[in-house]
Amino acid sequence: MLRNQPSLSLDLALLALPAVLAEARRLGVRVSVSLVDAAGQLIHLAHMDGAPALSRDIALDKAYTAASFGLATSRWEAELAAAPASVRNGLAHRPRMVLFGGGVPVKVEGTTVGAIGVSGASAEQDEQCALAGVNAILAALNQA
Repeated sequence: MLRNQPSLSLDLALLALPAVLAEARRLGVRVSVSLVDAAGQLIHLAHMDGAPALSRDIALDKAYTAASFGLATSRWEAELAAAPASVRNGLAHRPRMVLFGGGVPVKVEGTTVGAIGVSGASAEQDEQCALAGVNAILAALNQA
């Protein structure tokens, strides 16, 4: 049987972006933002002036990880606490796998439709910015 997977659209990604950037400005941080679809493929990337250059790649990897597992990247430490060392070490060495905060899935009715990754500030601030974008998407969908 084929499955039709709902996915984040460019329009929704562009709606989330100003919310992420506004939160970053409110916090006084400079970040990169990646918005990906349900498959973790890049929809849109923004890089604030003065954000660290490497934050572009890290933001994309955070979004990819969050979309791939439907789990905020900040939750991996707790998720892996009881896992065998082979699993903890194996996941940590996977390309594009991020195990610290800043990647948040976008879920609609329990289904992961995409994710937002933010990098450039602390992991907590990155996640706070990403959540602002997720909340903007969910608010728009609830108004529709």
